[in-house]
Amino acid sequence: MYYKTIKHPSSKEWIVLFHGFGGNGTIFYKQLKAYRSNYNLLLLDLPGHGKSPLPQGVDLMEYSAQKTITILEELKICSAHFIGLSLGTIVMQEVALLNPKKIKSMILGGATPKLKKWGELLCRTSMLYPVRTLLPHMVPYKIFARVLLPKSNHADSRKAFIQEAYKLSKETYIKWIIDGVYKKTAFYKLNQHENNIPKLYISGSEDHMFLQNTIDYATKESNARMEIIPNCGHVCNIEESSKFNDLSLSFMEEVNEQKHSRQVV
Repeated sequence: MYYKTIKHPSSKEWIVLFHGFGGNGTIFYKQLKAYRSNYNLLLLDLPGHGKSPLPQGVDLMEYSAQKTITILEELKICSAHFIGLSLGTIVMQEVALLNPKKIKSMILGGATPKLKKWGELLCRTSMLYPVRTLLPHMVPYKIFARVLLPKSNHADSRKAFIQEAYKLSKETYIKWIIDGVYKKTAFYKLNQHENNIPKLYISGSEDHMFLQNTIDYATKESNARMEIIPNCGHVCNIEESSKFNDLSLSFMEEVNEQKHSRQVV
């Protein structure tokens, strides 16, 4: 699995960045300047995305989590703050199931615990044999992007969403849909296992596909809080980047201070 590091001259703190479906590490272009001032950065390309090849015969969620842990060990990163968007928030949860000690905190942007029924129907329709064999995969992807990000203020994030997805192969598209829609994701699994990882959910108020389910999950976790950005869609790190950066940096600083206080005591 391809990754890129951006090193800080003195800081020992790390952020690991997990992009969404169809994207790659470059989707965090509005976060890099803010984050790199105090942190080392590790940007991942999930399997079949960016510069990462698509493996055969694996569960992509579990495979991505295992590869992430391997990369962290290779780089001698004991623990890090995890920041994910959309699909990336599911992969982060898979890492939490396998090795929660690697995670100092989780920031889940546009979290995707569960599709609404009509969103799931749209994905399943795109997987029907006549549809997936006759149509280019970008046709249902563009439809989903328009449904997910319908408003004019979503235009920039919708454009980025589609532009990066052109780099996906049809095989990658189908495999991620199957592993992400047809199986129970780590949000469900992790809900059955108590953990102490501090979590911050950041969603846009106009994320009509995932917001209510995200609120439901966040309120069930004693170690989680929820921030909803007004007049913002699903891809909140692009659409409201300044707000997203401020919320995430403040949360990580708070977690670091709490950990330092416990060590002093």
